[in-house]
Amino acid sequence: MNIQPSFIYQVGSSLPVDAPTYVRRKADQELYHALKVRKFCYILNSRQMGKSSLKVQTMHRLQQEGIVCAAIDTTLILEEGVTAQKWYKGLIRRLVSSFKISEDFNWRIWWQEREQFSCVQCWIEFIEDVLLKKIFGNIVIFIDEIDRLLSLNFKDDFFAVIRALDNLRTEKPEYRRLTFALLGVATPSDLISDKNRTPFNIGQAIELTGFELAETVPLVAGLQNHVENPQAVLKEVLYWTGGQPFLTQKLCKLIVDCQSPIPVGHEVECVEKIVQSQIISNWEGNDEPQHLRTIRDRILCNEQPVVQLLCLYQQILQQDEIKADKSQEQLKLRLSGLVVKCEGKLRIYNRIYKAIFDKSWVNQILAQQRPYAIKLNAWLDSNCQDKSKLLRGKALQYAWQWAKDKSLSDRDYQFLNASQELQRRSQQRFALGLVATLMFVVGTVVGLRKEITDLIFDYYSSSLQLAEPERFSEGERNLFGDFSQNYNRILGIEAFEQKNYAKSIELFQKALKANPDDPVVKIYYNNARANQQGNPLTLAVVTSGYTRKITSLELLRGVAQAQENFNKKRNKSNARLLKIIIANDDTEPIQAAKIARRLVINSNVMGVIGHQNSTASMSALPIYEKAGLAMISPSSASDLLKGKFFHRTTATAQKFAEKMTEYLIYKKLKRVNIFYNPDDTYGKNIASNLEKLLFNHGISIIRKVNLNNPMLNPEAEVLRSQQESADALMLFPDINFTSVAIEIYRASNNLTNQPKKMLILGAGSFNYPDILAENVFIKDLILVVPSINKSYKESEKKCKQPVTWLTGTSYNATQAFIQALSSSKQPSRSTVLAKINSMSLEVKEPVIVKVVKNNGNCQESQLHLEAVIF
Repeated sequence: MNIQPSFIYQVGSSLPVDAPTYVRRKADQELYHALKVRKFCYILNSRQMGKSSLKVQTMHRLQQEGIVCAAIDTTLILEEGVTAQKWYKGLIRRLVSSFKISEDFNWRIWWQEREQFSCVQCWIEFIEDVLLKKIFGNIVIFIDEIDRLLSLNFKDDFFAVIRALDNLRTEKPEYRRLTFALLGVATPSDLISDKNRTPFNIGQAIELTGFELAETVPLVAGLQNHVENPQAVLKEVLYWTGGQPFLTQKLCKLIVDCQSPIPVGHEVECVEKIVQSQIISNWEGNDEPQHLRTIRDRILCNEQPVVQLLCLYQQILQQDEIKADKSQEQLKLRLSGLVVKCEGKLRIYNRIYKAIFDKSWVNQILAQQRPYAIKLNAWLDSNCQDKSKLLRGKALQYAWQWAKDKSLSDRDYQFLNASQELQRRSQQRFALGLVATLMFVVGTVVGLRKEITDLIFDYYSSSLQLAEPERFSEGERNLFGDFSQNYNRILGIEAFEQKNYAKSIELFQKALKANPDDPVVKIYYNNARANQQGNPLTLAVVTSGYTRKITSLELLRGVAQAQENFNKKRNKSNARLLKIIIANDDTEPIQAAKIARRLVINSNVMGVIGHQNSTASMSALPIYEKAGLAMISPSSASDLLKGKFFHRTTATAQKFAEKMTEYLIYKKLKRVNIFYNPDDTYGKNIASNLEKLLFNHGISIIRKVNLNNPMLNPEAEVLRSQQESADALMLFPDINFTSVAIEIYRASNNLTNQPKKMLILGAGSFNYPDILAENVFIKDLILVVPSINKSYKESEKKCKQPVTWLTGTSYNATQAFIQALSSSKQPSRSTVLAKINSMSLEVKEPVIVKVVKNNGNCQESQLHLEAVIF
């Protein structure tokens, strides 16, 4: 086919009415038919989506039908410092010219005669007494680039008049002939921002979407002399542009301008090469006419919500899509053009945008915006655990001052609130220490007896060594924040705090009806019953609290079910019921020791379920040993934890290492790199066990990499591993370095030109339920996890989600203590310890699993574990 010389792909600005590359979309028909039946319309969308070209085409079609049309481009009227008078005079002058009524209407004299009237009154009179009387038939006025009006102090009046003109149609029939079509980058709520006025709620919204393949027939003709299979090339163009009109026209033009034709079968790589070299690479330099910079500037020019927009975009970038809503943040992000609403989801518009506005770009911009960006990122990288990264003193004060009147992300407020809470606690501890010191000094000065000063000194010392009471709860406080809007839960806690156990039982029962799977309320309910009856049997469970919310709840779910089963069996008798004290150590070793000191002081505590990780357990165990208190951990796997006071219901690090070695042998892998934190008890232990096992089976450890190294570069480490011909990367992060391990996994997945894909095998903090809930990035990761105990069936029947391994192991730990408590009429720490030591706790071998995406049924997590059979 011979292409006409006039055929050209036009990049930027409106296409003329006879442009051969104009693509008709669904919006063409919708706008034409709506205006033809005299509906007010508005097309509010991002820039360079073809709004002005649609206006040109629709005007032409309406004029062919005898409808009188005029187009107002606000950029031709508005200038710096424009007043309302200049705007309305310019608007009227352009309409007079467009409608060709200047011969018998002198608009300048007409305006001068009405100097005593307001501009709005003049505008309304012009429409009613001039326009509708001098023009017969239907009238359509297109007003383009309406977003140029949004910063002007008179824009509310202007759009309020348009809304009023629509309302006048019911009273004055002549107004039915007049229709407006508004085009621009705005939301309907932007048009009238005064909250005391009726919002702009009229007209039909015309949705302008990207090109679909079936609509792009006009673009094929321009490719025919340049490529052998135009349809296949166009398909690849849309693959990259997502049908975005500007980019689609630009990429077609780049293909036509390319000296090398695209042969059949090579469309994919040829189009990708053009995209990478002429659009993505050096994108700011190649962005002519300007498009990508417009998107960037649209986001960054909004000073107030810029951080929130970037955080929202970052979320979409990480998860691929999020649920669309009508929030102002989502609407503003859509108007940037960077994302698009599709099937109820918000997604990045196309692959070109995703490649340019990537994670690195977002992080760089956020770092420039936030004065505390480095601290925030470090805190988030630690999974919100590292308190040394929180703000203090003047830095915190400045951050709050900067945040004032800004719309920030939830993560920003979480960080700032955590910093505020840490500072509050530090001030409380300082005040406590100061009071004790003053008492000590006063006691010494006035010559009080030595015994009194010693007592005061002991009080001062112990106050620094014991965990705060706020870290413990039987039911009198909420350790985990308000996870649900369950009002009866809150009232029940208040009643429990007042020791009104009858009332708290009633309220907790109501709370459980609303959410039967809340383990905290279930424990509080049973505790209230135990306290009401009196003389309860007491155990403590140590969780990681709010910092590891989902993991804590999974652990408590097993404890709660075992407690409920036990107390139900004792309902008909007057036997002692079981009470559970919940403690929170944030999985920090120092805090774990403080928790342990507080628990051993309470002589009612017969045993401890916990702690959650090996390092915390190692810190607490000597304190329990000294007090003769038994400890059963459902999740601490290190072999270094042993002795008659420590037991576990999970497999040991040795068993984990054996299972991993077995899998490596099955996969016939010979060279591995190990990534771990040598300061973490479990990580150090499992790495040591693996070193021996792998050596015995002829598998080489090339390197052991310290995840704690601040200079560690995940991409560089993965690339180096590939160059070393590593068959597998073994990741054993503790909770503080999970994010680093995830980056290593992602870098491996993103590695191109791999002669052989490296196996990624993980354990450690990857196994915590909340890591699965929060990180969709670890999909397809191979893990070694504890087995779920088959004997624990009640939870699967009653809970809304499947049982996790931690629920099963915590249930087993609680059951072991219950059996020990039940073995004596007068149980004590020594009788419980003796019974535990005589028992054989059921511990199953770990299993190999793969992280897979849910099918949509699970409410708590986007991922779940699926057994790997080998």
